[in-house]
Amino acid sequence: MKWKTIEYFPTLFHEFIWTEDEIRPLLEEVNAKKEAIKWKYLNEYAKDPEDRVDDYWTDHAGSVTLDEYNKLTEEVCNYWKPHLDVHLIAYWTAIYAKKGYHETHQHNPHPYETVGPNMSSVLYLSDIGVTQFYAPDQLSGDPDIFIQSEVGKLVIFPAHILHRAPPHMHDDKERIIISANWRIQEAYHGGFWQARDEIIPMSASQREFHKKEKPFS
Repeated sequence: MKWKTIEYFPTLFHEFIWTEDEIRPLLEEVNAKKEAIKWKYLNEYAKDPEDRVDDYWTDHAGSVTLDEYNKLTEEVCNYWKPHLDVHLIAYWTAIYAKKGYHETHQHNPHPYETVGPNMSSVLYLSDIGVTQFYAPDQLSGDPDIFIQSEVGKLVIFPAHILHRAPPHMHDDKERIIISANWRIQEAYHGGFWQARDEIIPMSASQREFHKKEKPFS
């Protein structure tokens, strides 16, 4: 018996970085709405006092609207169009005090589903802490990746990648991030599909399938 391992497709992460001046309006908006975010955690996300912790808050159960964040994500969407259909599904803010952390998790365990998120993201609004990402193939032996928080840095990654936020040990500082889920896929009309079809013509059945299938909305 012969056996070998072949690596065909890499795991792609995408980084967008805004300057201090560009990210300042969002920082000011989040700071102004911080108490509203914490209220959401206490009254919607963790209604039962037994479920609450005193070093972590999030509005995951119903996010506080951040107009400045919506402007930034619109820039991301415009960057990828027209070759990709890009849809921001949901976002939420998370605030970590000293020792606050988020356990290992993933945003979508099925990367090939046709609905729901296939990409997730984290936007760092402080320079505190790291995000730890685990290799998608546990047999690869690849080491974990640690991405350092950096104000204004947005990291977009496949939603099925396991990751966590280890606790930070800063006494008087908070780690603040905005997490999000996206649906990003090739455009089905013109653009990438059209260009690729000129190189690799589709069969009649494939052409009929793509004619019927509609982009996620």
